[in-house]
Amino acid sequence: MNGVNEINGFSVATLAEFFNTHHDKLLCTADKNGAPNIALMGTPRMTANGIIELELSDEPSITLQNMRENKEVVFMLYLSGQRARDYSGARIYAEVAEIITSGEKLDKIREGIRQRFGNEKADGIKATVNCRIKKVRPIVDRGQQWNEAAFEKG
Repeated sequence: MNGVNEINGFSVATLAEFFNTHHDKLLCTADKNGAPNIALMGTPRMTANGIIELELSDEPSITLQNMRENKEVVFMLYLSGQRARDYSGARIYAEVAEIITSGEKLDKIREGIRQRFGNEKADGIKATVNCRIKKVRPIVDRGQQWNEAAFEKG
């Protein structure tokens, strides 16, 4: 991906807009042995260059431990439909590029959270993580782009 404006032939800006306006995302991780974990995440956001950033506050965090052991992750965002085939959204396959547990960047993030949500929330932040997008697929994959309908309406 490496900071380009397109992923799989479509605009990063289009994906980032959907990602950043869709509050709850599912984050799928696995440990070094492949044992899966899924977490509902509210904080992930996508930058203009397609990097996904998120903070983790659970202690102990299975998600954080898995990210340390296995860099491959999947984010899932979707809009439900009447039937499963009518769901829309994206499965975003990414690789953990950086886990920050101390330092200036994490201090700035904590300060921003402190101003918006208070000391307890800010002090609970254990890490900030950056992920590099590798591939994007639609929720219902029939060969279309992530933001196109899988089936004709009608």
